[in-house]
Amino acid sequence: MSMIWLVAPDEKSTSELTDVLSGLFAVRRIGGLLSLTRLLKLNEMRPSEGFLCLIFINEKHDLMEMHSGISSCLNALTATEMTIVGNLTDEQLKLAKNFGLDVIPEPTDHTEFSRLLRCSFQRRRRGPINHVSDNTIRVGDIEVDRDRSLMRVLATGLEEPLTPKEVRIMQVLTLAANKTIGRDELMGKVWAGLRVSTSTIDSHMSRLRKKIEQSFECRLETEYGSGWKLAVRD
Repeated sequence: MSMIWLVAPDEKSTSELTDVLSGLFAVRRIGGLLSLTRLLKLNEMRPSEGFLCLIFINEKHDLMEMHSGISSCLNALTATEMTIVGNLTDEQLKLAKNFGLDVIPEPTDHTEFSRLLRCSFQRRRRGPINHVSDNTIRVGDIEVDRDRSLMRVLATGLEEPLTPKEVRIMQVLTLAANKTIGRDELMGKVWAGLRVSTSTIDSHMSRLRKKIEQSFECRLETEYGSGWKLAVRD
């Protein structure tokens, strides 16, 4: 799951969409372009990777207002972090394209709209779904700073400290994302073959699961009788 800002002044027209998206994304409602501009100027929150700002535009939006609002927002955001939603006039569509913004028609089928958004996030994601280097582990919307033993949820910036063993477990799980890792395999790769008790391993996995629960795109699942799986949402 990732972070979406819905910029739409008409609450009635977006309330159902908000309910649908809240099951798939972390959703924040913002009143309109002017409110978004003020928010960004106050620097209340600088979005990070895993973020998309959906700006609802209709034919009532004045071109000058639209131009001014988008220009101000682009001082803090990038074109890849903003998408225009609505049935635009030819002039509005041309303006959006001049800014390099994607345009999605106003949704009538919310399920299909959600699917388009998930695809959009996948196009924006930097690199593969899982990545391990000397300094960083990245899987879904989670990034682990191996030097600092720190896990961060990219969409929100939330940080959780990790123990050295938890960092090692995250490496093993990330390399096998969406596949089950058995208890013996985990013991061999994390504890270097040292025999440890079942309760010790279970305790480590339980604490790590609680930290991973902060993620919108990843979850640590217990495969009873088999082991564990780091499930990553596509």
